Amino acid sequence: MTAPRELVRNRKALPDSFESEAIEEHFRSPDWPKGQVFMKLLEENGMVIVRILVPEYYAPACLTCHGGTKGELDITGYPKEGRKLGELGGVISIHFFQLRSPTR
Repeated sequence: MTAPRELVRNRKALPDSFESEAIEEHFRSPDWPKGQVFMKLLEENGMVIVRILVPEYYAPACLTCHGGTKGELDITGYPKEGRKLGELGGVISIHFFQLRSPTR
C-alpha cells in the first residue's frame, strides 16, 4: 500500500518512481476513469514484471483520521490531511515476477 508522497504517513510506504508516475499521470488526471486499475508489463534483467496499481479513494470511515481540519491531530496523534470524500487516498501496488520471458 502506498499513496501520493504528501499523504504517506509511514515513510517505508513511499511510492517508487513507477508508482509516483502512475499516480500523477493517471490517477490524478481528470480524464482517468475513477476506480480504473493501471497495469503495465515490464521486462528487467530477463524477468517479466507485471505491475498492477489499484486506486483507493476516501470513504466516510477514512475521514475520521484523514478529513476535517488540515493539521488538527487525529486519534492516533497524526495531523489530519483535510481530505474529502471520494478523493484519491492511496494505491494498492501489486508486483508479479516471471523468471524468464514467456515463449510465444
